[in-house]
Amino acid sequence: MTEDLIRRRREATAIFKLGMKANAAGVHRTLNRPAKGKGWVQCVNSPPGIMCKPDKVRESIELFRKSYEILPDIAILNQIALAHEMLGELDTAAQYFVLMSEQAAQPADSPAEQNINAVYLRAADVALQRLARTP
Repeated sequence: MTEDLIRRRREATAIFKLGMKANAAGVHRTLNRPAKGKGWVQCVNSPPGIMCKPDKVRESIELFRKSYEILPDIAILNQIALAHEMLGELDTAAQYFVLMSEQAAQPADSPAEQNINAVYLRAADVALQRLARTP
């Protein structure tokens, strides 16, 4: 790995971690107890009880986008797409799932990367099918 790639990976990872932290603060996943505080709304395309704070989810999207600009990793595209989906921005989510699918279809450098790409390709396909059924 080159020094530039190492630096970009560190920078992208730091920003991605901030995005995950914002996302964790903005999504309530525990079904057996209600979310505390104000500003929680039901996530779109999620089971009843999965709640989010749209402002925190939007903050996470911006951090994920910054991270992706530095180092275009498929995992980041997945997080952006899922965040848009939970906010009900289904057309935007579909665009990111398509980008994810396109990136996953690229030739891999190793068998491990090929396996990871296959998983993301399947995840993108399932997500696009799910979005097509959404009213």
